[in-house]
Amino acid sequence: MSLTNEQKKTVKSTVPILKESGKEITSMFYKQMFIAHPELLDLFNRTNQKIGAQPLALANTIYFAAENIDHLDALTPQVKIIAH
Repeated sequence: MSLTNEQKKTVKSTVPILKESGKEITSMFYKQMFIAHPELLDLFNRTNQKIGAQPLALANTIYFAAENIDHLDALTPQVKIIAH
């Protein structure tokens, strides 16, 4: 299933806010996720969480995906960064 042009337009409209506030958004995401599901803590590198590397990697990947929504195959290297 692929995205419609309207859906792609919506995704592209998020690029400025992702560029400006992506790390803050993903930091809050992880914080809320770990509060709601502390059992997930062991699935993530705690040092990367503490120093902000994991939220930054996720923010960068989401930003890159939104910016390149027409060429998602370019996203593969960025996804590999998050997986570590």
